[in-house]
Amino acid sequence: MKRWYPALILLCLLLAGCSGKGEETTFPPQTEAVPVEAAPPAGLHDPDDPLEVRYGDALRAYPLSIPGVAGMTAMGSDLLVFSDTQVSTVITRLSGEELYIAATVQLDFGLAPDDPSLQVTESGLSYFDPVNRQTVVLDASLREITHIPAPENLEGTPLLSRDRETLYYCTKAGVRAWNLETGIRRVIKEAGFAQQSVTGLYLNDTVLQCRVADGEGNAATLLISTENGRILYEGAQALTMQSGGDSYFLSFPTGCTRALLFGQAGEESPTALTPAELSGEDFFLETFADAVTASAASDTEIKLDYYDLETGRRRCSAALPFSGLPLTVEETADGWVYFLLYNNDGRPVIYRWDTTSPEFAVSDEEIYTGPYYSAQEPDYHGLVWCEYYARTVGDTYGVEVLLWEDADLVQPWDYNFEPEYLVPVLKRELDWLNERLANFPEGMLEAAASHFSSLKICLVREITGSAESGSLSSANGIQFMNGTDAYIVLAAGDTSEKALYHELYHVMETHILGNSIALDQWAKLNPVGFEYDYDYLANARRDGSEFLQPDTRSFVDTYSMSYPKEDRARIFEYAMTAGNESLFAASPLQYKLKMLCQGIREAFGLKKSTENFPWEQYLNQPMAYTGK
Repeated sequence: MKRWYPALILLCLLLAGCSGKGEETTFPPQTEAVPVEAAPPAGLHDPDDPLEVRYGDALRAYPLSIPGVAGMTAMGSDLLVFSDTQVSTVITRLSGEELYIAATVQLDFGLAPDDPSLQVTESGLSYFDPVNRQTVVLDASLREITHIPAPENLEGTPLLSRDRETLYYCTKAGVRAWNLETGIRRVIKEAGFAQQSVTGLYLNDTVLQCRVADGEGNAATLLISTENGRILYEGAQALTMQSGGDSYFLSFPTGCTRALLFGQAGEESPTALTPAELSGEDFFLETFADAVTASAASDTEIKLDYYDLETGRRRCSAALPFSGLPLTVEETADGWVYFLLYNNDGRPVIYRWDTTSPEFAVSDEEIYTGPYYSAQEPDYHGLVWCEYYARTVGDTYGVEVLLWEDADLVQPWDYNFEPEYLVPVLKRELDWLNERLANFPEGMLEAAASHFSSLKICLVREITGSAESGSLSSANGIQFMNGTDAYIVLAAGDTSEKALYHELYHVMETHILGNSIALDQWAKLNPVGFEYDYDYLANARRDGSEFLQPDTRSFVDTYSMSYPKEDRARIFEYAMTAGNESLFAASPLQYKLKMLCQGIREAFGLKKSTENFPWEQYLNQPMAYTGK
């Protein structure tokens, strides 16, 4: 399959053009409507919710008693809540200031709010019923208006246009459009794949999204013009798209983060939103003028940021005491922002967030919107600044920090690197690297690097290997030698902290083994009869569960059983990072940690240091020198 760069998607969308379809029309009934009894009105508002008590009307709470809530979506000024979406589904319409239950409908199949066949408008919704093989249309009261039998030779699920005039679908031969008024079935594009299905319809029904797969299971996304069948984009990337009229939002993964793009069809180029938090969930709202990002601030707190896309500024922010991110954030036609999540008691709650309230206002002068940068056209000015920052960090700790094109100039024979070019990602990685290297006592890294001509830390987007070389298919970090230079390569993202400490230990071990005897009898610390694999691929197939039992644990994980050096590096990696106290509770692993810490103190001249070092945080007995 062809693979186009994401930037080309946007160009093609802009060239595709759009034409308005006028006012929505009602699809003529083909069968007698089936009434569905609505539940009696009952307001869900709970003014005693702790967050509403704290923030008042700025954050109104609506706890749900509906079991198995899976998500919600806006329908005009109302909300549709989807629950029990595995075998059957209950859709509940909530209305008014108090969010009373205005209507319900029960389906005898699973329908999630992100189902590709689901189409929601202010006047109702449509979806594909896989049990009865038909597309069903409901009005705003969730009463059935009509249903449309599945076309012959249907592949996947069909999708009804918002005006309910055209049904788009795939067969094994290609993509079709069925005009329901005239009965004419038009060929949009001939295309033969082992699997293919319609997954979206955008920009005034001018762009159709399909997901396809070949006989070997290789999947791809297609964007197709509904007017002439021209392929606007074909690639393996999973795209998430929304549109309203000529406005569109487009997001797709790019390295450890995601590209968030928005604009108007026909404009020269899209605009990118780069939120303050690069990791989390993103929700573009229905007005196409604002967006909300959700991220985990800690294990017990989440953060919601609201961005005004017209100004590019973050207008408000909320730090809330929850452990899980929202399932969704929706904006209703009357301008209210709602988010749905499970609270810490496991109960689903809808909150109405007043994004104009001074309770959540922030004074942030930074602009978070700007041009979209690609690997072919990166932010050169920003990259120059990052290179200067990298030199500053390297000079501080006696190492050399390489990024962008310099980071993959030298590669080992068994791994390949993809450069990271996104400036916000590189800036975050450099901030993290600066903080993490500061955990080591002055002179310690220089002593470890003294055994080599230089120590170079490379920040890249991705590290990939090959089975033929005996390497892993991918890695978060690797350490290798090039002549007398030592290299540590880190893949950007949330895994880079553990990867840094793991690979740094490999560099440190040369100094430890040469200046301490603490690790000389390492094999005797293992269970009787245990043998290392001395092979990464063999280790990947190993069942090491007998050595990982909580009370007798001797290793961090199965990977630790590959080589003695990986055993020790894994211990150091987990000893340096938070949340691992229970891991080192077992006596065998606790004793290994003790010997490792002893070796570090002896080798780096720290035996008489009164400091408790980060890698010693899980020791049962501190090693800090007390003068005795």
